[in-house]
Amino acid sequence: MTNHTPPSFSEHSRTTKDEGEGRAKRLFDEVVRQGVLFETEIPKRPENQSIVPRQVSFSSMPESGIPDEQLIHEFISVIAKSTNSRSPDILGFSDITTCPAAVGAALLIPLLNQNMANPETCPPEVTFVEMEVIHWLRGALGYPVLGAYTKAIDIGGVFTPGGCLSNTVALLAAREKCFPGSRLNGIPVLPSNIRVLVPDIAENHSIRSAMAIMSLGEENILPIPVDAEFRMDQEALKRIIDQEENLGNIVMACVAYAGDPTYLRIDDLHGLSQILQEKDIWFHVDACHGSQLAFSERHRYKLRGIEKADSITVDPQQAMLIPYDCSLVLFREPSTQASLSADSDSIFNSNAQWSFGNNSPFAGPRAFNSLKIWSSIKSHGKNSMGRMVDDRIELTNAIQLEVHHRPNLILLGGTDINSCMFLYVPASVQRYCLEHNIRLSDADLEKVNQLNLHIQDIIHRERVYYIYGFPLQNCPHGRFIEPGKTVFVLRTLNGDPQSTMDNVRGLLDRIEYLGRVLLTDRQYICMGDTAGSSTNRLQRAERKLTQRLYDLFDNNDFVAVVYGSSALQNNAILSNIDLIIFAHSAESSRIQNVVSIFRSVMEAEGILIDFEIPLHRRLLVTFEFASQAAESGPPLDETGHVSSISNTPEYLSSEEMLRRLIFNVLTTPNKIIAATTGGTNRLKSLETTAGRKLVTTIQHLGRSEVTTADQFVNRVMSDGGQGEGKHLGYKSRRDVLEKLRKIFRNVQNNPLEWL
Repeated sequence: MTNHTPPSFSEHSRTTKDEGEGRAKRLFDEVVRQGVLFETEIPKRPENQSIVPRQVSFSSMPESGIPDEQLIHEFISVIAKSTNSRSPDILGFSDITTCPAAVGAALLIPLLNQNMANPETCPPEVTFVEMEVIHWLRGALGYPVLGAYTKAIDIGGVFTPGGCLSNTVALLAAREKCFPGSRLNGIPVLPSNIRVLVPDIAENHSIRSAMAIMSLGEENILPIPVDAEFRMDQEALKRIIDQEENLGNIVMACVAYAGDPTYLRIDDLHGLSQILQEKDIWFHVDACHGSQLAFSERHRYKLRGIEKADSITVDPQQAMLIPYDCSLVLFREPSTQASLSADSDSIFNSNAQWSFGNNSPFAGPRAFNSLKIWSSIKSHGKNSMGRMVDDRIELTNAIQLEVHHRPNLILLGGTDINSCMFLYVPASVQRYCLEHNIRLSDADLEKVNQLNLHIQDIIHRERVYYIYGFPLQNCPHGRFIEPGKTVFVLRTLNGDPQSTMDNVRGLLDRIEYLGRVLLTDRQYICMGDTAGSSTNRLQRAERKLTQRLYDLFDNNDFVAVVYGSSALQNNAILSNIDLIIFAHSAESSRIQNVVSIFRSVMEAEGILIDFEIPLHRRLLVTFEFASQAAESGPPLDETGHVSSISNTPEYLSSEEMLRRLIFNVLTTPNKIIAATTGGTNRLKSLETTAGRKLVTTIQHLGRSEVTTADQFVNRVMSDGGQGEGKHLGYKSRRDVLEKLRKIFRNVQNNPLEWL
């Protein structure tokens, strides 16, 4: 490429019309060519995309420009680092696929460069396109439409960049209805007296964001209990509304989902509308996912009652093959839109008949993004889009059936649209739980979460398939998972019309294969293995350790304690045996003997050995050192807070870390596998000392006095109010929490000594 100095800005301005058009055409042609190459090439993700830098720095702003040829090379560099997700194997998101008509419109939008907010430069015909889109969507969702319109604002809808902002605009309208004139004068009550009701599901992030933006407070969102289908309990809704009104609070709005962000369930919109209409409360429906059903004759019935909502959020980029960004909020009463107007005569001429002007909240100059939806609907037509939705849901049903029939996968709940949520749990583990009539323990769930997290991470890094994964609160599977537990789940959200069950089976095969590999690599012991071999292995290992430790210590006082998950009852998955021995002496030769015994037994039985803290440091310690650990408690930094646990090899080998480990062993569930009478008594004394120290430490760390066992546990699990898990190191397991409660109660009842 020939190097030359680019023309200055003033020289650009002196080029002839033909020269300028020729230069622009060459640039646009090449940009489009490169974009089409990217769009049509084999889908891929950049090799280093999964590497997240710790920091990034930038150069200074260029003093002079570069030639178009060099700019194209810069574009190519950006393209090379972008993700092409147009693949039927990408099953984690529904918004990754776009249709040619919408992409064509997206190319045209910046070339037209229409400012939808300025009637001086935006011709009415462009506004008519946007109005027509809103008109179509209103009709599809059952809202009333006019036969003819006399001004733009009568259309009853507002475009925004995304669903979060659309929900915010809807709540602005609810605020104006609840407090007329608040746009000008502010709200006449304290925000703490305002309530917005939402279903009690895993996530309401856009509503929380809206309340924060409006300074009404996230804390004033009130969750309504849901049933097994994740639909609001209508009796509870009525009761809570009455309770809040009796308390003097004002229920500003109730938000329901036509496709919630987690399960894609659709609430009983008809039933809710009747309650809220009677109570005169603004009814908003987030239909970012569910609005697609309006195109389907087969599934349209699921939206029954949506036409009664005061406002509806629609997110075409989620389901209509529209490129980012494009969303809108519709109002049942078009006059609602006028209440959101902002007075401005500089650009947003409020008297312009065919301009949205100042009637678009949060928007100044606004692009012609409605052209993308308009072109997609024009290209496909309602019937074709309806068939696409039907096919999408039919594939989802087939995915759920396939997951249900795979013994190593657990299907979690159902869906009303196109989501399938599940997790990998080895069939042998499920079998063990069924045979022993137990659920997965907290320790089991920690391992299951790690398995599914790493399965998703590996699939992401392999860049062949894609599935979404996230921690789900209140995981809905009562047989294997205790209610209220958080589980890392996997979820498909199929949106590509080219995806088939062959793509799905390939993904599920990969998930199961990776699960088996991870089980082997981590040496997890599944208790439901054939003929109880796993149980026998663990029992044999403990018996061998017991006998050999008695032989080693002879008549010398000692106590051998198993701690961690291996000390707990009813585990379906085990990984290792955590052992610590307290004795009068710990000379190097005795330590070497203990390490040798432990390693030989574990290796003979094929049980994982945890080397995070070196064996020679943690397997054998003296009663004297353990007593120091019990009396000193967790280390405090110079500010008086508990020091964080560093994962460096130096710290993990330090005496401070060993003291922390011993302190946790003494204050969490443990099991004696070998001991003399004197050793057992010493252990009880150490536990008493450590328990008393833990209670006094937590009392001193808090800003307020701890008076109940539950308060004590909450303070411990929040690291004395600092965070979670990086300081005190306790895990949120049922047995651990109960042991902590017992410690507190015993210390309170007998502050001098408890057993």
